[in-house]
Amino acid sequence: MDEVSTSSAESEAQAVSRSQMGGFPDLYKQIQQLLCTSLSEHSFMVRQEELRLMQRSSFYLEIRRHDEHENHPRLSDTKLWTLIDKQRLRSVMTMAYERVELLLALQELLYEELIEGCRELEDFIAKYDRGLAGGDAAAHAQQRFLQTCQDLSDFESRMTRDAAKLYLQHKLIPNNGHSPRIPLSASLIIKLPVMINRLKSCVTSNVVHLYWEDSDMQPDDLKPEEFQVRVKSLPQTSDEQEEVAESTCRSYDLKINDLKPNRHYEFSVRRVDTMTLVRERWVDTIVLGMLEKDAST
Repeated sequence: MDEVSTSSAESEAQAVSRSQMGGFPDLYKQIQQLLCTSLSEHSFMVRQEELRLMQRSSFYLEIRRHDEHENHPRLSDTKLWTLIDKQRLRSVMTMAYERVELLLALQELLYEELIEGCRELEDFIAKYDRGLAGGDAAAHAQQRFLQTCQDLSDFESRMTRDAAKLYLQHKLIPNNGHSPRIPLSASLIIKLPVMINRLKSCVTSNVVHLYWEDSDMQPDDLKPEEFQVRVKSLPQTSDEQEEVAESTCRSYDLKINDLKPNRHYEFSVRRVDTMTLVRERWVDTIVLGMLEKDAST
């Protein structure tokens, strides 16, 4: 008799709980759909990789004319560069760096908020399925649902790789009566990190053929750029000094000759620094062991 009474009481409690959900008829289904799509485990893996790539990306300052077309000069144009006030440009570079740091910090916070939102929504679904979600829990879940949807929108919009405009407090070309009046605008552009192709790169006893690429570019989409390749010979004993050599190239591969057999070398690849580089914190590095002389013959 006691078991029947207990079971009846639980059923009544669940019925009361579900009746309290009458004001939120679609909330349960909306949360379930969100958890199966934008908040799925796969979606978080993709989002985490996007955030990692953005944190490793290079950020550059781009200066353009307001009315720029293909035939108008850019910052790289020598004549335009000589007109720009260097002190004002440094100020803009500082502002751009602070903007990048803020952007990355906000993206990290949004990602953490999405994880917390997912946890709370999953907890609500579990309580609802057990008939333990009352009106207060439903109201909180609805608020969290709406906030999580907004966080998703903010996260995705800030992950764009398009230029982000910067507000110029002062004209980069001072009006001294001698310089032409050229209206300029400043933007941040993002270049994804350079990644060494570990599957394609190959090694013999004294030669390494190193390949690299932009993180999400196909081989046919690679644009000509100048890269810096650094080769460091790792000491075999505590008394031995490391040897470092650097070279530049305008291709996405480099053949490095005259290495010593049966040794380890550290290779790193990055874009060559330019005056418009705002932030670069990560450089891809790989350590490769040279084969023994007999093994390559």
